[in-house]
Amino acid sequence: MGRSDREAPVPPWSTVAATTLRLWFQRHVLPRRERARPPGGVLIAGLVIALGAAAVGTEIAMAGDTAKEQPRHAASASPQAGPVPDAAVTGAARSRNLAAAWIAAQVSPGVIVSCDPLMCSALRQHGFPASNLEQLGAGSGDPLGSGIVVSTAAVRSQFGRRLDSVYAPDVIASFGAGAAMVQVRVIAPDGAKAQAAIEHSDLLARKAAGLQLLRNQNVHVRPAGRRQLAAGQVDSRLLITLTDLAHSFPVYVRQFGDSGPGAPAGAPLRSMTIAAWVRAGRRSPASYRSAVLAILRVQRAPLLARTHVVGTGEKAVLRIEFTAPSVPGLLGAQPPS
Repeated sequence: MGRSDREAPVPPWSTVAATTLRLWFQRHVLPRRERARPPGGVLIAGLVIALGAAAVGTEIAMAGDTAKEQPRHAASASPQAGPVPDAAVTGAARSRNLAAAWIAAQVSPGVIVSCDPLMCSALRQHGFPASNLEQLGAGSGDPLGSGIVVSTAAVRSQFGRRLDSVYAPDVIASFGAGAAMVQVRVIAPDGAKAQAAIEHSDLLARKAAGLQLLRNQNVHVRPAGRRQLAAGQVDSRLLITLTDLAHSFPVYVRQFGDSGPGAPAGAPLRSMTIAAWVRAGRRSPASYRSAVLAILRVQRAPLLARTHVVGTGEKAVLRIEFTAPSVPGLLGAQPPS
C-alpha cells in the first residue's frame, strides 16, 4: 500500500504522554500480577500518575497552542524600527537640499529653472517661484527653454552626454559627489560651441575693462583683487558698477568673491566688498554708504545689484552682489570708461 498524499495528523502531546505511560504501566506493573496481586493502592497510584501526566501534557499542549495564537508581546510592545535609509539616498537628498538653498539665494527668481520632480519640489520648499520651474521627466523635451538646468542623477540619466556637451556646458555650482552630485548648469541656447565663443569674447572684454580700472586713480584694490581684474575674473556687471561709482568718489575694494561652491576657476566673480571712504571732516562712513546705495538703487536689470551692510560702526563694509548666472556681452554695449 502506497503512502497517502497527506501525512497522518500528529496526535496531541497529551495523547502521546498518556499512551507512553499506559504502555510503561502494562510492561512494568501488570506482569507482576502473575507473581503476586499488587495492592489496590498500587493500581490506584499508577492510574493517578497516568492521569496526572496526561493532565500536565494537556496543559502544556494548550499553552503551546495559545502561544502560537497570541502575538509576541515583547515584539509588539517595542516600537517598530523604520527602514534604515540607504547612504546613497541620504547623500542625494542632502545634495538636493543644498543646491535648492543655494539656487533660492543666488539665482535670479526671474530665471526659468529646469529640474526633475524631486528637485523642483525642493526648490519650491526653499521659496523659489513655482511658476519659473520647468519639470523634466518622461515625455518632456530638452531644457533649452530655460536659463538653468539642475543636473541630478535622474536628469543625467535622461539626457546623457548631451547635457554637458550640448545643452548646458557651464557649471556655476556643485554639491556632493558621485551619483549624489547635484550641479547647477547654465543653458547654452545656441549650443555649446556658440556659447564657448561668446564666453571667450566676454573674457577678453573683461580683461580689457579690468586693466582700464586698474589705471583709474579712484579705484583702490588689494593685490589679490588686482590680479583678478587683470585676468578678467570679475563679472562684467561689477566692472560696470565699479566704473560708475569711481566717477563720483574713491572706491576701496576689499575683495571680489563668489558664493558658488564647486564652481570652476573660470567662473566670473559676482560680488565685491567695499569699505567706506571718509574725507576728513566732510563725510562719515554712514553718509558714504548712503551715497553708494543711492547710485546702485537707480540701476535697472541686469545692473541692479543686491546690497548688504556687513558689520557695524566704522568697520562696516558694503557687499555688492549680482545674481547668477552672469550675463555675457554687456561690455560690448557699454564698455567702462
